[in-house]
Amino acid sequence: MRLSTVLSTVAILFASKTLAMSWEEADKKARKWCEDLTNEEKIAIVTGRENMTGVCVGSIDPIERKGFKGLCLQDGPAGVRFANGTATSWQAAINTAATFDRTLLYKVGEAQGNEFYQRGINVALAPAMNIQRAPAAGRIWESYGEDPFLAGQCGIEVIKGMQSKGVIATAKHYIGNDQENNRGASSSNIPEQALWEVYMEPFYRAVNDASVDSIMAAYNAVNGTYSVQNKRLLTDYLKDKLEFQGFVMSDWWAIYDVEKSFGAGMDMNMPGGKYWGPNFIGDSFWGEHIQECIDKDIFPQERLDDAVLRIIRSLYKAEQMDDYPDVNLYVDTNTKENIALNRKVGADSNVLLKNDDAILPIKKTNKIKKIAVIGKDSMPTKFCSDLGCADGTLPLGWGSGTTDFKYIVDPLSAITKRAKKEDIEVVSYGKDDAKGGAEAAKDADLAIVFVQADSGEEYVTVEGNKGDRQSLDLWHDGNELIDAVASANKNTIVVIHAPGPVNVPFLDKVKGIVFAGMPGQESGNAITDVLFGDVNPSGHLPYTWAPREDYPTDVKYDAALQGGGEEKTQYNYDEGLFVGYRWFDKKGIEPTFAFGYGLSYTTFEYSDLKVEMKEDGLHVSVTVTNTGSVAGAAVPMIFLSFPDVVKDYPSRLFKGFDKMMLEAGESKTTKIFIDNHDLSYFDVESMEFVKPEEGEYTVYAGSNARDLPLKKNKTFYLNLH
Repeated sequence: MRLSTVLSTVAILFASKTLAMSWEEADKKARKWCEDLTNEEKIAIVTGRENMTGVCVGSIDPIERKGFKGLCLQDGPAGVRFANGTATSWQAAINTAATFDRTLLYKVGEAQGNEFYQRGINVALAPAMNIQRAPAAGRIWESYGEDPFLAGQCGIEVIKGMQSKGVIATAKHYIGNDQENNRGASSSNIPEQALWEVYMEPFYRAVNDASVDSIMAAYNAVNGTYSVQNKRLLTDYLKDKLEFQGFVMSDWWAIYDVEKSFGAGMDMNMPGGKYWGPNFIGDSFWGEHIQECIDKDIFPQERLDDAVLRIIRSLYKAEQMDDYPDVNLYVDTNTKENIALNRKVGADSNVLLKNDDAILPIKKTNKIKKIAVIGKDSMPTKFCSDLGCADGTLPLGWGSGTTDFKYIVDPLSAITKRAKKEDIEVVSYGKDDAKGGAEAAKDADLAIVFVQADSGEEYVTVEGNKGDRQSLDLWHDGNELIDAVASANKNTIVVIHAPGPVNVPFLDKVKGIVFAGMPGQESGNAITDVLFGDVNPSGHLPYTWAPREDYPTDVKYDAALQGGGEEKTQYNYDEGLFVGYRWFDKKGIEPTFAFGYGLSYTTFEYSDLKVEMKEDGLHVSVTVTNTGSVAGAAVPMIFLSFPDVVKDYPSRLFKGFDKMMLEAGESKTTKIFIDNHDLSYFDVESMEFVKPEEGEYTVYAGSNARDLPLKKNKTFYLNLH
């Protein structure tokens, strides 16, 4: 059977939508439209109204005399929330990142954008662009991993795709909301250089490369000042220094005042009420209090004018001011095209971590006549509100980033169906009991154990985990189940559904491990495609996998504090620039699996690395050869060492990648461009990104952060250019 990472051609059909206009043109139209607005109308545009009790999670009232229909804002990163199963339940963003495939990232954004557009949703509350500092953090599955360059590149493609359909995308959560414990009463204390190079970098790319229309401010404080009250972050950095033209909304109920928040540069209060619940509809910290502050000269009229202009300007840029669909969350967009795309991304995001004796893919020619499928994670999912339970196979984490599933394809059903084509018998044991699992496995030619760990948002507690994971162990005694099965069957494969790294004490006891992440509704089909070799795995880890104690930082489990209060949990970002693989390089720690790690059913060789420095940046080319016997997709990765004049800096930084499909024996050369921004570091004295005036960059190429066989040095003198 011919292996391929490419499924049958996916034709994605969308309602036609013209490309959005420029900020300049939108600004002219918005200024004219706003000319006759009263202050009462302006205040209505910036203050949420229904307090999450209406159809949409966020809403702005209409202004009938202006023909303004109001606004609908809706979650989220994995698809349209609260759509009662009519929308596609996509894979987690961390899975999309694991594909390292810009084309797929754009297609996912485009398809999701179309689903929001068809429902008349003005603002999609996605993508999330926070950094994975600590693997136990609850919402790591909603973002794109540990590396700021990768997070930025993923965000660019998803935002462009979403906004191409006329929907406003929202880059969130600005900034430093990298853990859940006391997120509304915590301070992320980030050194200035790390703030810019690590945590703001994805937002820099969202603004400059993707022209994102809106940004959501986070719950937490940064360096002692709440994000929603932080003039330095909102106005000085985002709006002035980055020249962001869109609007900044709050996370839900993150605002506790008017003077500091509106005065600092917040443009929209979501969902409007002071606190959760219908009793606070129309009772806002903003509303009429904005006018009171203007009357008292606490902030000027121009602050209100600017906030409204930013919102209307974004609507014009997205071409939403005329003929935008009416709100209807229950339009059926769970189409065949979306199902096929979710399945493809799910399959391509599977990361093959171990494959001893080429135990995979499953083929009857390998004398596999009987398979045992073991574990509750292989079984149908029990649905619960915001997926606040872990019962059955795990398609997504819990919280506002999940969706209402119409269905989930469970692994057992998909494997059973596929095995019939090979005339392979399937037996199953759908529990996590070690003794029962071993009994089911002992007479099989191959045992596949499905295990899981889960995490999510702080407002839901699942099995004692209040958002952040309590430990990195598998849930439901998964390690014991694997040990028992592996003792009973020498041909054991483990499939892991989880938000990120888990402890793997069984690493040397099993022949195969596939990390499936959180694949969405087509979960079972996606893993089955890889297990049987219909798809050659090409996923790569967007983070470093290691024991918890080897990371530079961790989450905390402080007692709950009052949101927005003076008392805060302190998260000190003492690792500075050294997040993820950078820390492991600095300390000489060997991870379990490196950033970018991922095996294939074939093998690749890297050669002929060429580097040329030009005025616009660094031009790199590298040749990749498929040295195996089946087709597969390679992901060449480029890492860069900066000149010695840049002190106290990571030894290598991830700066480029591509995805290349290669037939057996085929070679291709890819060209990867590193722009001048990525050749620069943030200088805290000048408060600017600075390219070294002279020195030597070292360029590395290979398959992951610890497998970089090619190296080139490039001496550079700025005055030559």
